[in-house]
Amino acid sequence: MAAKRPKRARTPAVSGSSAQRSRKAADAADLRLLAHDAALAALKRLADLSRSEDERVALAASQELLNRAFGKASAAGAEDTPATRPLIIKIVKFGEVTRTQGG
Repeated sequence: MAAKRPKRARTPAVSGSSAQRSRKAADAADLRLLAHDAALAALKRLADLSRSEDERVALAASQELLNRAFGKASAAGAEDTPATRPLIIKIVKFGEVTRTQGG
């Protein structure tokens, strides 16, 4: 879990002053940083759940991870929308040594 950030001393602000706008921008940046930390923890949790023995939990977590990585599949079908980048899936047997191209 993300550590709490130290509180900053509040600066008195005059309505509409540049100091007030600067403080609001700093607060927004702090919130984005906290949200980013929480998002990373949530993705790690989803990855853990995708390996669950309960197949329903594993499926739901896997779907969420794929949706976040590649976006939700369109209802129109894959042939109607060009791929923005190719999806390459490499299946490797555990313990098997694989060679990369050119090596």
